Amino acid sequence: MERKKSKNKTLIRLGIFGVICGLLFVMFMLLPKGFKADLSLVGQGAVSIVLTHDKNLVNSVQLMELLNEVRSDYEPAVEFLAVDVVTPVGKSFLLDQQVGAVQLVIFGPAGERMTVLDSRVSEAELRLVLDKALVANGT
Repeated sequence: MERKKSKNKTLIRLGIFGVICGLLFVMFMLLPKGFKADLSLVGQGAVSIVLTHDKNLVNSVQLMELLNEVRSDYEPAVEFLAVDVVTPVGKSFLLDQQVGAVQLVIFGPAGERMTVLDSRVSEAELRLVLDKALVANGT
């Protein structure tokens, strides 16, 4: 009887460990890929685009995918940044910039805010805005 209880406890522990590992894997997969979270890069000499990101919103994930589609054409002249809106840093950014949870904020090389785009932006509109930002700053 004791052996059966011990075996059940071991199975429960293994099950809990498996669930924790699975959750950690899912959380890792939901992190934005290829986006820096260091907002101190804004104003450091390159045009910066900051995605205000909420992984729980479909349009936020779609906007991130749009940025990934154009990224190769604009790196390294453009810093691609993401701020998670549920973190203290993200909440502070939203308040400071007076923007919403799913927007793109474009900054010039000196850190001046150039424009804000919402989640309905098309690839053509995004490219136009980035091209203008680069031309305006001689990049």
